[in-house]
Amino acid sequence: MKTPGVRRRAGGAERRRHEEAELTAAVAGIWRDLLGAEATDDDDFFELGGDSLLATWTAARIQDELGIDVTLDDLFQQTRLGALVAHLRLLPRRARSTDAATQSADGALTAAERAVWLAAELAPQATAYLISVVVRVRGDLAADLLEDALGDVIARHEALRTAFVLAGAEPERRVAASVRVPVTRVTEAAPPGQKRLRELAAEDAGHAVDLGQAPLFRARLVTDRDRAAALLLTVHHAVFDARSLELLVRELGECCAARAEGGVADLTPVPGPGVFGARQHAWLAGPEGRRAVAELAGSLTGLPDGVPFPRSVPSGAGEGLGAQRREPVDEGLARAVRRLALRHGATLHMVGLAAFAVALAGWTGTDDLAVGAAFSGRTTPESQNAIGCFVNVLPIRVRTNGPEPFADVLARVRDATLFVARHQDVPFESVRAWFRQEGGTAPEIRVAFGAQDVARPAYRGEGFELTGREADTEQARLDLTCWLEAAGEDSLQAFWTHRPGLLASSDVAALHQRFVDALRDATGAEPTDS
Repeated sequence: MKTPGVRRRAGGAERRRHEEAELTAAVAGIWRDLLGAEATDDDDFFELGGDSLLATWTAARIQDELGIDVTLDDLFQQTRLGALVAHLRLLPRRARSTDAATQSADGALTAAERAVWLAAELAPQATAYLISVVVRVRGDLAADLLEDALGDVIARHEALRTAFVLAGAEPERRVAASVRVPVTRVTEAAPPGQKRLRELAAEDAGHAVDLGQAPLFRARLVTDRDRAAALLLTVHHAVFDARSLELLVRELGECCAARAEGGVADLTPVPGPGVFGARQHAWLAGPEGRRAVAELAGSLTGLPDGVPFPRSVPSGAGEGLGAQRREPVDEGLARAVRRLALRHGATLHMVGLAAFAVALAGWTGTDDLAVGAAFSGRTTPESQNAIGCFVNVLPIRVRTNGPEPFADVLARVRDATLFVARHQDVPFESVRAWFRQEGGTAPEIRVAFGAQDVARPAYRGEGFELTGREADTEQARLDLTCWLEAAGEDSLQAFWTHRPGLLASSDVAALHQRFVDALRDATGAEPTDS
């Protein structure tokens, strides 16, 4: 006969198994929502398509929904579902936050909004911070219905009803209860092709947007008779970012589908940037925020000034808004780069940034660089569902030591990227203010690198499909940027933008070759003819 003690131990083991199963199901559900894939204990987050951005969102949801204080580092160290769940069971738990989003939508700007606003104030007629969005329509969708659906999305998202006005010497956010959005109709004799849509988008993007008057976007509805062919938006970056495009396409589709059935989509308002901004200001004023600013700023002390590009363009020659070039990376190398990333517990961005640093160091002779990286800034679950500008561009300090194994550079880049990612709620302006307070020289971000999946946001409804994309621009916000764009497992291309008065196209072509050579040396991949 079993003793009571044995029964209690057996009951405790059964309870632990039940709790672990519940935790596994909850984490797997979060992975499914963000990765679009079912996961078992042996599945790897990054092999399923995860990256730094999705890891940030995963951490935020685990913290919010499960009350477990997980960090981004935890997710990079425990990449398999089973190992992560076992680790989570050892971490401290806290009560779920009951902080209601009741703050006023009006008020001080978020750090991201303020950074864009300041740039716009310096050049009010400039268009570098305008984003051209093309939402292509395929199938049968009435133009009036799509226009009404746009109104539904505007009603849900505060950012699309926001203006920024001066109150004394400081800008404030003003959110209108409703806005009238004149939608210009462009009727085509036949369904427009990509070239025609690019022409229309470029035409509209050439005119500045007044930040003091909501809405901070313009809309064109391209029609083929009375059917919608495309929706073109010219929207200011102060109220829009890459995640906003995904939300816009999805919710436009949902609203179109609901209206086609005679109803209205259930899209309740979500907390906008104003709520996030109020929390951000409170955090920065507290001890945790001040400590985070000091840590990030401290990591940047002693940086050399700027990047000494070899001067091949005469001073003042070729000045313009910017220039761009796209350079493909062959399929064999693209696959090898992804394998290298998985082997080293890194992301595509980390591998690309390491190669970018090696290429820049070899070209400029500078072995200590600050390379800008765009972090989503959406570190709370509610911010993940709000249209607006949350992105935070921060410098990642990358050191190279002459001829050395690429793995060593990648390890330092990985550590530096995770360090900055842990501090991505720190505004760059706060870092600059820290340097001014300490009597030092604040760092500048003149070059930037990024990696992104160019899979286009899409919505498939009954009889119609929407696909969204951001139109290319030749505007150069920095001296030099490189975006490594991925489309599938074996497709990569580098999208370079630069200031033509500083760098010639031949300079960028040479730098791209150095970049590819660094990747090839790192992976051992041979050139192919594809």
